[in-house]
Amino acid sequence: MLIKAFIVSFLGVIGFVGLICSHIVRRIIGDDHRFVMPASCLTGAVLLLSSDTVARLVLSPNVLPVSILTAFLGAPTFLYLLIQERRR
Repeated sequence: MLIKAFIVSFLGVIGFVGLICSHIVRRIIGDDHRFVMPASCLTGAVLLLSSDTVARLVLSPNVLPVSILTAFLGAPTFLYLLIQERRR
């Protein structure tokens, strides 16, 4: 977890997707790393691809930064995960 935080601090909000996708996939698939790693890669790629597509289509002649969309998705998801961990 510390390595992920270090990477996100340098990459910014788009790197935040790597942190969130692995947690989302782990909740869906489980803790088997044979499946979590490839599924996290695919989930992150699909999330960034869809975020980029939406960012290009929302303000059609202008391009919205992708980091804004990923922040709107990543921050609430991360807060939800933190709240769920405290309840356990």
